[in-house]
Amino acid sequence: MVDACRNVNRTKTFPSDEDFNYIINLIGLIAVRNPKLRTSFNRAREHWISIRIRKFGLDKKIFDSYMKKEALDAAQVDENNLTFEDVNQCIEEREYEIKFLPEGNLRVELSALDKLVPLLGERTWSLFVAPDHGPCFICSDHPVVLTWKKEGRTRPVGYGLKNTEVFFPLGPRTGFYGVYEDYLPPVVRLGPSNVTKLNRRVVEKAERYVYSASDKIFIWVNGEIIEVDCWHNNRVHTNKKTPRNP
Repeated sequence: MVDACRNVNRTKTFPSDEDFNYIINLIGLIAVRNPKLRTSFNRAREHWISIRIRKFGLDKKIFDSYMKKEALDAAQVDENNLTFEDVNQCIEEREYEIKFLPEGNLRVELSALDKLVPLLGERTWSLFVAPDHGPCFICSDHPVVLTWKKEGRTRPVGYGLKNTEVFFPLGPRTGFYGVYEDYLPPVVRLGPSNVTKLNRRVVEKAERYVYSASDKIFIWVNGEIIEVDCWHNNRVHTNKKTPRNP
């Protein structure tokens, strides 16, 4: 996988079928294994588990069955010290906490990856190449950027929906762009304005951090390219407007 990324960054050409397969799997893996999506997954799991807990507490047959088959071994509780009434009281007063172990998160993420990779493979992909002398692509802690093609749409977006775009910065001068329609050539060389427009998307989708190969970040704001000086601790230092031709 590392070699596939290096080959594209070095040659700036669309990858071979084998390298492309590695890169698509990398995009899928990064898309599902990140703090933002993990929080969303766990919120949904917590809601589902809370419903099951309420059902468990209200049904004594389920409680008795669970205590005999699983609870004693898994939680190492003493059957004589934990009663049906105790559990009901804890549930009613919400005196419990749901924790998700890394192993459980990994199973959920890998299951999501199995569903996501085929959707990514159905898209038509192009390699975007930034100019050698000009703004470079930036990255973030949530670098797989999924957006609607038409700006201003507020409905939830999904990887399997038409009229959506996926962008992934592979390196400072290369990035992958995937769509279901309006295909572009396999390799597209971008001007500074298009690079900074994509950088703006990366910034907007970032959870906490944005990364750059240089000490500056260039993004598109209000019809012009903005130059941002960055400190090594990822905080913005100053903003400067830098006029550039598209």
